[in-house]
Amino acid sequence: MNKFRLTLKLLAIAMLTSAFASLAQAQAPRTWVSGTGDDADPCSRTAPCKTFAGAISKTSEGGEIDALDPGGYGTLMITKAITIDGGTGSGWAGVLVQSNNTFIVNTTTGSHANDAVVILRNLSFNGYSQTTGLAGINGINYLRAAQLKVENCQFQNLTTNGIRVSLGTTSGVLTVQDCVFENVNSVITSNATAPAFSVIQFEHNRMVGSSTGLNAQTNTFATVRDCYFGSFTSTNGAVRAGTGSQVNVLNSMIVNNIVGVNVAGGTIRLSNNEFFSNGTAISGTAESANNNKFRGNSTDGATTNVIVVQ
Repeated sequence: MNKFRLTLKLLAIAMLTSAFASLAQAQAPRTWVSGTGDDADPCSRTAPCKTFAGAISKTSEGGEIDALDPGGYGTLMITKAITIDGGTGSGWAGVLVQSNNTFIVNTTTGSHANDAVVILRNLSFNGYSQTTGLAGINGINYLRAAQLKVENCQFQNLTTNGIRVSLGTTSGVLTVQDCVFENVNSVITSNATAPAFSVIQFEHNRMVGSSTGLNAQTNTFATVRDCYFGSFTSTNGAVRAGTGSQVNVLNSMIVNNIVGVNVAGGTIRLSNNEFFSNGTAISGTAESANNNKFRGNSTDGATTNVIVVQ
């Protein structure tokens, strides 16, 4: 009888060990997707998944999903810290934006829900709106995460926003670098509810042929550096600062727009920018370092030279 009980205990221990091992193996720090993959696979390098949604549940918090080859990898709800890399060279991940949002960032799970960092890199968001097909609303809908970093991505043919920032009462930081926005209704629309605020760092981006540019609607603090804003068709402007918002614009070209920058209840600070061939270069009164260049605008607009140059 004692021998039988010992055998049962050993068997139970073995089963528990196996269960814990399986649980530990269920999520990996790095997973892979491929156009020829299968979401039933473990998302390993040799057995990749087919979609981002299939891979994220098998990727540990703070881990990374990489694309092995060019393909459409679908929409995604991001609820934890993660890196999504669409790849370069042999891999480039494209997503056709459906009639809602492509990626929703809302980090509510995991041990780092309150300080989660989400990185989206080398991705193409195409709303496909110039045909009878899809008509994408938002490329990325940023609802909650301590930091969202968007790097080397393309946004095209979107009926609402390239990136929508709607943080509510939780503050967050959005960094956008080396991206292209073409034929979108609004490049970025940003809102937060006081005392929360949205911080945007917008660097080395190119935007052409769209309606509204960076629209800091409420409680947004943005810095724009080394960017090109061309051919924006809305009176909202290429850059807009609404109530409770402050936008710094440095070393950027603002060309061929209905309105260049729009001071709409907030503050816009200008240093070393070029305003050429706009309808109205500045709507409202912007703060200036007295080192901006104006030529060929129907109306240059007003500045107050209160930025101290030392």
